[in-house]
Amino acid sequence: MKLMKSTLALVGALVVGAAGITAASAQVSSTVNVWAPKPVAPAPYKSPHKPRTTLDDIRSKIATPNKLKTWKVPVVDDKHLKASWQQLAVGDATPSMRVLDHQTAFIVWEGEVEVSIQGQDPFVATKGYMIRVPFRRAFQLKNVGSVPSLFFEIFNANATIAYPADSATLPKSPAGTDWYLTQLRDMDSLTRQPQPIFVDFLAAPSAGAFVSDDRMFVNRIRGQAGNCNMQSPTALGHYHADYAEFWFIMEGQIQYNIEGLDPFVSEAGDIVYVPAGRWHSAANYCPGFDTRIAINGYPYGSHNWPNTNQPAKPPVSGKGYLD
Repeated sequence: MKLMKSTLALVGALVVGAAGITAASAQVSSTVNVWAPKPVAPAPYKSPHKPRTTLDDIRSKIATPNKLKTWKVPVVDDKHLKASWQQLAVGDATPSMRVLDHQTAFIVWEGEVEVSIQGQDPFVATKGYMIRVPFRRAFQLKNVGSVPSLFFEIFNANATIAYPADSATLPKSPAGTDWYLTQLRDMDSLTRQPQPIFVDFLAAPSAGAFVSDDRMFVNRIRGQAGNCNMQSPTALGHYHADYAEFWFIMEGQIQYNIEGLDPFVSEAGDIVYVPAGRWHSAANYCPGFDTRIAINGYPYGSHNWPNTNQPAKPPVSGKGYLD
């Protein structure tokens, strides 16, 4: 099992051609031609999703009197993952909580955040720290600096959150439910995955999978461009038939071709999102090294690449396997 997971981390860091696409798979490497469904028109962007979200975009949503207060702005909210930028005011903290059946991840971007995870010594995270929280482990983030702190949080879309029995208050329970005091067993191991609980990425940049669980994949893709040229418009890249993908730009610049959009260059702190079914290609852009954190809900997700030698029109019977 350790060998398989180590192989996943290594393969997840591979960069294929200028597009810098990862191949996260523990399966035997092979290529076959298939007819796969793809939207005729590019799948639409639905709020809060945007092709590129900058921190200026996020901060523009915060009214001036609230600039130094605690706030949260969603960036991703689809059927697989939910992700938001969250600011904590000086002295503020998130509630202590447990995510029952999924891992959770954070990227700290500003300020000083004390991270407490059950079974792990508390530590202070600053810009560039990546953190993963095993399921059913109590955790809390607290601003311990002299200015507001800012971090990017990633939850599974179906995450169910539980709160300690001694909580002073509880939020409103999910629709159709009420709070019920229960016993909880079987905490996730801190060492089930070979990846550490946290890394200080900017202190020691490296590539490879950071979270690789059944329903969350957070993967560091690092490289350096050979030149400052934009990708050719014909560089389609690939599409994902079943899931959207997004990227946290950690360092440098990444250039994107996304179906239906003009090519653009993203910078550190940006979030780039592509819906399922859209061609997309990412490439390192100079000068220096560039890192994007690829995030989706499928550690072994499929990549559909263009086939330049396909028949002009597929044979269509009008019926599928499940018809």
